[in-house]
Amino acid sequence: MSPDAALVLTGATLWLGPQPTPRAGWLVLRDGRVAAVGAPDVPPPPDARVVDLAGRHVLPGFVDAHTHLATSAFLPAAGDGRAWRSRADALAAVARAAAGVAPDAWLLFLRLDLDAVVDAPPTAVDLEQAGGGRPVLLADVTLHRGVLSESGMRAAGLLATAPDPLGELVRGRGGAPTGLVWERAFGRALFAAVRGVAAVLADGGLDALLDAEATRHLALGITRAHEPGVPPDLAARLRALAGRTPLRLSWSATSTHGLLEPPEAALDDCGEGPPAVKLFLDGAHRCALCLPAAAVATAAWRAGRAALLERDPRPLVALAADPLRVVGAHVHVPWLRLDDATLAAHVERHLAAGRRLRIHALGNLAVAQAVHALGGHGRAASIEHLLGLADADCDAVAAAGAVASLQPGFLPHYGPTMAARGLLGPLRAVPLASLAARGVPIAISSDNPCGPLDPLHNLRRAVDRADATGTPIDAREAIRVGAALRAATIGGTLAIGLPEPAGILPGEPADLAVCDGDPLAEATRVVETWVGGRRAWAAA
Repeated sequence: MSPDAALVLTGATLWLGPQPTPRAGWLVLRDGRVAAVGAPDVPPPPDARVVDLAGRHVLPGFVDAHTHLATSAFLPAAGDGRAWRSRADALAAVARAAAGVAPDAWLLFLRLDLDAVVDAPPTAVDLEQAGGGRPVLLADVTLHRGVLSESGMRAAGLLATAPDPLGELVRGRGGAPTGLVWERAFGRALFAAVRGVAAVLADGGLDALLDAEATRHLALGITRAHEPGVPPDLAARLRALAGRTPLRLSWSATSTHGLLEPPEAALDDCGEGPPAVKLFLDGAHRCALCLPAAAVATAAWRAGRAALLERDPRPLVALAADPLRVVGAHVHVPWLRLDDATLAAHVERHLAAGRRLRIHALGNLAVAQAVHALGGHGRAASIEHLLGLADADCDAVAAAGAVASLQPGFLPHYGPTMAARGLLGPLRAVPLASLAARGVPIAISSDNPCGPLDPLHNLRRAVDRADATGTPIDAREAIRVGAALRAATIGGTLAIGLPEPAGILPGEPADLAVCDGDPLAEATRVVETWVGGRRAWAAA
C-alpha cells in the first residue's frame, strides 16, 4: 500500500481523546495520521482499504520516557542473575561463563537482586578466582550497585586514589576494596563492562542486539522511547538505530565516564527530542529522604524485630548504614550526590543553553533539592522516580511546574518493603493521584531493565496498585484507567519535552497499540503496533 493511501480500521473499541475513553467505532488513517473517526452506525469512506480488527482495542501508542534501551539490549549477551540465591550460585555461573571466553574478556551479569542473595555476596577475591583473572561485574537490578572482581576494578579504573566521600568503593577492615561498588563507582564499572562486551561483539553483533531491543519495545505497543543516559559514543549508535527502526527514539546526555555522573558536554542531536541532559541527585537503595523522627524510630523498631524473627540481620544492617541527620522534628537520610551550589551551577548552565533537564530524584529530600534548584524553570525539566513523597513535597512539585515521571510497575517489588519499614504513613508511595490532583503533568515510564518494560503491566499497577499477592499498596494513590493511559502516552511525550499531543483524534499521528482485549485484563496482550500509520509490528 502506498504511504498516502487511506486505510480504515473497523470493528474496534477505540480509546479516544486526551483523556482516553473507550467507544466502538472506526479510524481512517492517511499520510501517517488519523484522518477521521466514526461511530459504528456511520459508514466509513468507501474508497479506502478496510482492515477489520474484530473487536480489538485500539490505544494510543505507548510512550516510555525512561527506558534504558541500550543497556537492556545487552541482556542476551550478558549472564542472567535473576535465579541466584547464594554466593555459590553466583560463583558457579561466573566459572561457567569464564570457560568459554578469552582470558581478558569482560564477564557481565545483569538482573541480579543482591537483596535476594541469602548469604553475603561474592567478594572481589571470590570473583577473581571464579573468573580466572577476568574482569567481572555482577550488576544489581537497580543499576546503582554491583560487585566487581579485582581485575574488574582495575579495568574500570577504580583502584586509583581518589576522594570517595560517600563510600562508593566499599572497603573491608584492612582497607582493601571488597568488590562492592555503589553509584558513581558502579556507573563507571557498568560503562567499562558494556564497552568491553561491545568490543567483542563488534559492529554487526552490537547493531543486531540494538535492533532486537527496539523490536521488543515495539512488540509491547511502545511507539516512542527515551533512553535517559547516553554517552557520546553510544549516541552515535542510537542515531544509526533510529534510521533502521520505526520506533521513535530520543535520548539524554550523561558522562562519558559513567552512567551516574553529570555530562561533560551536551549532545546537539538527541534524536526525536530536544537536547537534554541527565542529572542524578540520589541513588536507589541510597535514596535521600526526609522523614518525621517518629517514622525513623518506627522503621528502626521494625527492622530490629524483623532481624530477630527472621534471623536475618540485613534489614537492621541496611538501616544502620544510612547516614542520619536530625533537622528539627525530622530526620534526613542525606544521600545527596550533589551539593546545592554545584547542582545550581549545572541547572543554570544547561537551561541557558536551551537543554531540557531530566533529574533523578527518588527520595523526597532529593525531590526538594531538585525543586529548589529549578526555581521558576520547572517546565524545562522532568523529575524522575519520586518514589515516596509527603503532601508538602507534592505541593512543591506542583509549584515547580515540572513533569513527574513515575514507575508504578515497581510497586509489586518495592511496595511491600516500604510498607514493612513503616514509610507509607508519612510518605505516599508512587503518588500518582496526589500529583495529578495538584495539576502536575505525570508520565508512567518503566525504567527498564530495572523495572518491567511492559506498559500494560505498568498501566494496571497504576490503577489497582497490586503487589505480587494482589494486595493494594497505598491504594489512596490509585488513578482511573483513562488517567493512567494518558500518563503512559501523552504524559510520556511531555516528559521527553515534546508538544502535547491529543491522543487518537483527527490530525494526530497514527501511532497505535492494538490489544486483543480490555487493557486492564491481565491476559490482554498487544498484538499489533502502528507507527506513523503503518504496521510496525504484528504478533505471528
